[in-house]
Amino acid sequence: MANSSQRSALLVLLFLSAVAWPAEGPSVSFAGRSVADVIDEFRDDGFSFAYSTSLVSDDLVVRSEPDPGSPLQVVTQILRPYGLTIRTDSGVHLVVRRTDADTLTDDDSASADSERTQTRPMENLIVSASRYAISRDIAASTFSIDQRTIQSMPDVGEDPIRVTQRLPGAAASGASAIAHFRGGETGEIGIMLNGQWLFDPFHMRDYQSIFSAIDARAIEGVEVYTGGFPVRYGDRMSGLVLMDSIESEKSRHSEIGLSVFNTSVLTAGRRGGKSWLLSARRGNLDIVIDPKFGQPSYFDVFGEFAVELTPRTRLSMNALYADDAIDLVLETEPAERDQISSQTRNAQFWLRLDSQWSDTLTSTTVLSSVNYSNRRNGLANDQEKMVATVMDNREVQQVRFRQDWLWSPTDDHSTQWGLGISNGEASYVYSGVAEYFGLQALYESRALDITRSVVAAPQGGSYAFYISDRWRLTQKATVEWGLRWDDQTYTDLSSDSQLSPRLNYLYRLGEKTELRASVGRYFQSQPIQSLQVEDGVTNYWPAQRADHIILGARHLLSNDTALRLEIFHKDIGKVRPRFENLFDPLGLMPELQQDRVRIAPSSAQARGVELSADRKRGDFAWWASYTWSKVTDEVDAVDVARSWDQRHSLQGGIDWQSERWGFSAAASVHSGWPATNLMLTDTGFVVPGPRNAARHGSFGSLDLRLSRKFGLRRGSLLAFIEVSNVTNRRNECCLDWDIADGPAGEDVLERGQDYWMPILPAIGVLWEF
Repeated sequence: MANSSQRSALLVLLFLSAVAWPAEGPSVSFAGRSVADVIDEFRDDGFSFAYSTSLVSDDLVVRSEPDPGSPLQVVTQILRPYGLTIRTDSGVHLVVRRTDADTLTDDDSASADSERTQTRPMENLIVSASRYAISRDIAASTFSIDQRTIQSMPDVGEDPIRVTQRLPGAAASGASAIAHFRGGETGEIGIMLNGQWLFDPFHMRDYQSIFSAIDARAIEGVEVYTGGFPVRYGDRMSGLVLMDSIESEKSRHSEIGLSVFNTSVLTAGRRGGKSWLLSARRGNLDIVIDPKFGQPSYFDVFGEFAVELTPRTRLSMNALYADDAIDLVLETEPAERDQISSQTRNAQFWLRLDSQWSDTLTSTTVLSSVNYSNRRNGLANDQEKMVATVMDNREVQQVRFRQDWLWSPTDDHSTQWGLGISNGEASYVYSGVAEYFGLQALYESRALDITRSVVAAPQGGSYAFYISDRWRLTQKATVEWGLRWDDQTYTDLSSDSQLSPRLNYLYRLGEKTELRASVGRYFQSQPIQSLQVEDGVTNYWPAQRADHIILGARHLLSNDTALRLEIFHKDIGKVRPRFENLFDPLGLMPELQQDRVRIAPSSAQARGVELSADRKRGDFAWWASYTWSKVTDEVDAVDVARSWDQRHSLQGGIDWQSERWGFSAAASVHSGWPATNLMLTDTGFVVPGPRNAARHGSFGSLDLRLSRKFGLRRGSLLAFIEVSNVTNRRNECCLDWDIADGPAGEDVLERGQDYWMPILPAIGVLWEF
């Protein structure tokens, strides 16, 4: 861990150099003034705003002080509470009602980490295909679920990451909060909060990562890319989940919540040029489950404090801390004891500086640090299967600096560029011992015991630079090209720098129809925290590569129903070898199980078609999607389905919210995931059949939520009940093999099934005041 202080000091100096913010302009207050007066004042200064008095009446006032920005940004913010927005036509900024067809709104920026400082409508236009917005204000040209639906979605643990599993192209079992996007591995999805790439933001990471460490009540909205994302986002191959925290419109707002899954407290507010948010949650699973099955205890805390240093500069301080003390017991009988304990501490802190240097030039600077530790200890004592112990200790420290610039000289042209520098150090100490009995001892060509010990201490940096250029060629056509360079030094690999060209194109056939195309190359390096020591691997692999081709179309019907079609093709090269369990992916010590196999494809491919529709009107919203896809690895010149390949997938849901009552339902149906059979040879050994040549049964789940709000003297009380898998459908997940006696006393294989989550009811209350 030597020299970490010097490298950290260098990054701090880089950040401080960025804090030389623009000279402070005159302070102007808008709160409490007439909206019409503010717009008229900007018109007097030469800005081309136009509005109808039937929309902007004299009784409309600015409810809260807008964030500093250009006149266009300010007006967009003060119109938002009244369901109004700006549409630019021939250089004139028209005040119109917000509809699903708006494509040039300030909220619809494709860049989550620079949206607070963008100044021109052109760069807010979404060019990339495969972008979905889940935000408070319905984003244009997207399949969208607003913040209200995120909070009312019948999902386990009220999780903003888990809700992305409802999108087209996502493959998920329902057990884990993480999904697969368009055939990629779960680790190929980047998660960003307030401009910071989050480091492993999940609870129970050693057992399916069941919950994220993000409170859904603290999130303003979620923006999702399932492919085709711009070059400012790098080192990810499959998708992005971009989140921003809420900014209270009140001087103070507080919440206290209690449910089966967690107890939570949230407070937020703003005063003058300052705003704050604090969210804290404690998991309740250790209280509600029988102690003989373990004590899974966890909590997380997130806080943000932001201050407007000048009307053109905003500094925010963010911190996220998650702590797990997990004890799980799958087999309680002493003769078959199977248990694991893990302690995880994940502390992340970052500063973000948004600077508007002029009406055409803005920048965003982020300086962050991560301190992470994970301790895992496991024990299995089943004399008929496996006796094993495992000790796995990991620590990671990381410092990052990132800066993004946006220059918009005209309404028809914008250029973005940026750089990223990070330095990390990791420590791995792993020890695993296992001895096999019964069926586990009959695997052909497998040892009867295993001893594994690995110690590693990698350190080094990552570096990135990108540039992109966007042009509005005509009123109907917009093109964006970009180039990105990445490199890593901790891998000890020579000549492994990556160059990623990307191209996005948008063509509007009319006000209600849009065509999009995205073509690009995407690399993903192996993170410093992902060394595969549990499987005996001590080296890092070269960065994986994925080439995306995406064609999309969106059309808005006369009844405000949005239809969307996307066709995608993804070629994956330099595929990193991975390890999977053929029969039981839910084991507590999967790396020591006899069904563990190494998969080393020469290439992989994902292709598919997604058709979706959604509509929101008043208190009622619905959405539906169908996806056909095929995801394969090429292994020894044979195409083998990936373990999460699902050929057909249907998603759908409804959401109705009145002033007091709320009801939502979400359904998911998809083809069964691949499975592998086991065969008993004439010599008495067992051998796996062709990997993933069979299929589990189809998966189906219906989830419901009902809520009722009660007015109180102080604030309101929301009571809700939700049920996951309300039909208690037994969705197959795993195979359980054993040796049994046949009719003539001979040994035969006995096949059993295990299942994903059963019916899971939950109740809760939320007091807002």
